[in-house]
Amino acid sequence: MKYVIKGTLRGLLCSDCFMHLSRVRVRIYQASGDNITAVAAADAAQTFHQLTEEEVKRKNKMLIAETTTDSEGNYSFELDEKQYKGEAYEIDIVLDTNFGKEKQAKDAKEYQFHITTRQPEFRERDKEQRAVLIDYWRYDIIAKWWCRILQLLDLWVICGRVVDCETKQPIPGVKVSAFDVDWLQDDPLGSAFTDANGYFKIYYTSDAFKQTILSPWLNVEWPAGPDIYFKIESSSGAVLLAEDRSMGHKPERENRGNCFCVTLCVKDGPTSTEIPWFTHVGNYSITNDISAVTGRTTQNRSFATGIGFGFFGNVKLVGYATKRVPTAPGSPLHYRFRYSTDGSTWQNITATQITQARLKVATRMVPWGSGTAFQDVVIDPLQAASAPDALPVFDPMNPSTPPADHVLHPDANGWVRVDQPALDNGFYGPLMWLNTNTIVPGGAGASAGDAAGNLPSTPRNGHIVHIAFQTTDNPATHTNPGDPNFNEQVMQAHIYVNNWGEVSLLKLDELFAGSGGCTPVSASATVRYTADHELIADWGLGVSSAAVPGGITINHSLTAGSTARGNAQVFNMAAPGETTPPFSAWPSCAYSLVLTTRRKLTDGENNDHARSNQVIFCK
Repeated sequence: MKYVIKGTLRGLLCSDCFMHLSRVRVRIYQASGDNITAVAAADAAQTFHQLTEEEVKRKNKMLIAETTTDSEGNYSFELDEKQYKGEAYEIDIVLDTNFGKEKQAKDAKEYQFHITTRQPEFRERDKEQRAVLIDYWRYDIIAKWWCRILQLLDLWVICGRVVDCETKQPIPGVKVSAFDVDWLQDDPLGSAFTDANGYFKIYYTSDAFKQTILSPWLNVEWPAGPDIYFKIESSSGAVLLAEDRSMGHKPERENRGNCFCVTLCVKDGPTSTEIPWFTHVGNYSITNDISAVTGRTTQNRSFATGIGFGFFGNVKLVGYATKRVPTAPGSPLHYRFRYSTDGSTWQNITATQITQARLKVATRMVPWGSGTAFQDVVIDPLQAASAPDALPVFDPMNPSTPPADHVLHPDANGWVRVDQPALDNGFYGPLMWLNTNTIVPGGAGASAGDAAGNLPSTPRNGHIVHIAFQTTDNPATHTNPGDPNFNEQVMQAHIYVNNWGEVSLLKLDELFAGSGGCTPVSASATVRYTADHELIADWGLGVSSAAVPGGITINHSLTAGSTARGNAQVFNMAAPGETTPPFSAWPSCAYSLVLTTRRKLTDGENNDHARSNQVIFCK
């Protein structure tokens, strides 16, 4: 018997705005206490609380499992009967001060919060074999708690909506910039584009409004929070709204906290949401955040930071797909993406390029029992496709079971039909996965025969990929550029893709001299290392040991850096001045020689992580 525990976590900023708990650790523990049934029945809004370090330590022995949420706050545990037997469990989350920030600090502080004790209501996946039991739970952290957590993390969020002043219709695709009125100079807090329903979110930290022209010697903000005013521009750069800075001193704008929700209006704005568009790769705008020449990032974005980064792995193609074709209002819209590596020969992105399963593209409200429920609309080649626009079937024997996914598949030519019962006006957000490895393959960076201390024999490079967006009312017949119901977006994405691993080679000559790896290193220590990649963010070489608590510094001038292609060197740590303390003064002990490398690559939402190559030796 297997147990699957799944859920979705969000944090409310206000009644109609939330944040996904993206890349957050989720821990489940054995339930403890005298009256577990009563505790499990309590409202999670009342049981939610922050844990002390001592409380976290006491719970360690009760830990069942830990996982990390995806970009939309979804988590999943798959447990066997040795780990778990279906009893009540406690669920906690762990966040650190890097959450949601462009700059990722190495010394991030960590906080753990208890949500509730949950008595699961499992349903059977396989009724005949009783092979898998599933429990699903969706939870929204109330704004009172979530905004307090954001304060601990020093993450500030403006959640707003832009509408037409007269019609109150949402204004999509406009740029909203926020500023703080300051006594020396006004501080830009950040900017964002509105979605199909006019909503936007701007993330920033206190550094954005506490710094002055005298920083870092003088950081002042009176009063404690920012005093906010806004500017709104169209996609062409025309100014639609330019608030006077005096707006920041009005009571509703002055000294705002970590969660600030606002509605802005413009006159005669572009209110039509009936134009399908392709806007982003991950969090990066294809018009503003990626160089049309190099295909590399030009801006920092939340949860992904770095200018000059290329792309790798699975990326999300993001935009808006209307329910109906603008030129044929009675026809459901079909959309697809195409790619080219030379800008002239194009191929369709089909299921063979979608190896990352389950992409949620919409939510719809469906009849469910005597009421209604939310159902996810997903593109997932690993699940059976649902009939177009079909409604889920309610099971009265399992009334607490949420509706299964409504599953879409691209057809053989990559076309996806927009589900008509979806909420709002269509699909807004991620529209397609693209596994860039299927277009620009990679692999190990080193070739056979490459040796530490030498530059690689075959440097590995990436390639620009062009991505186009097409829509039609009828994929079978209406794909001719002359057809009025077929459209290809003029603006394309140009992303630089490199899926090659970095070359990370490390050797200590004396370790293998004479006895095949067992010889202590004494008089000399010849280090050979190679760190190479076309887009390398940084590399470094270090030595650590319990014998030298203060650490060992390698003084060799080329053992760390961030220049493209990295470095290859041979040097002796025992030479005068190469290490502090000198190699001759190191105590007899075990030592760890580590080469750390990190590629300058992002999937649009998260950057590549660092990797280490280690050599252990004794002196």
